[in-house]
Amino acid sequence: MIVHCPDCKRPLIEFDQGSGNYHCSNPSCNFQYLEMITGKEHRKSREVEEMDNIPSSNSLDKKPKRILVGLAIENSLLNIGHSIFDKVTSKLREEYNANVFDCLENPQYLKQIMKANFDKKVQEVMYKSIKTILGEFAYYDSIRQFLDELNNKN
Repeated sequence: MIVHCPDCKRPLIEFDQGSGNYHCSNPSCNFQYLEMITGKEHRKSREVEEMDNIPSSNSLDKKPKRILVGLAIENSLLNIGHSIFDKVTSKLREEYNANVFDCLENPQYLKQIMKANFDKKVQEVMYKSIKTILGEFAYYDSIRQFLDELNNKN
């Protein structure tokens, strides 16, 4: 069953397979997410939307989102196993001179490392865990774009 956004009519994307929570991938849409179990619809507040779009002379407004994404990645990796966490973080450092907190702006780093070093099942578990943690923050454009990139099969 394909669920469509009540505002922009685009297909909604499920946060986590089987969770029953769907978010709209349209960044300009005011619709945030739908809880299928309760039928409750969540929309962005105007204040949050305006704060997210304010141009900033520095990246301080991105810092909490970078930390949130980095911690979600760390948590997901550690739940899978310490050896996987060590391998991914060392590959990030070696190949990209980056860490998990840089993955918000560069999700392809994480995807390339996961693709090159782990089988599909490990990748799916990892991405599912990250989506579960970050799903409720998908109303922020940068986090939604990060999640959409992880969901992208390319």
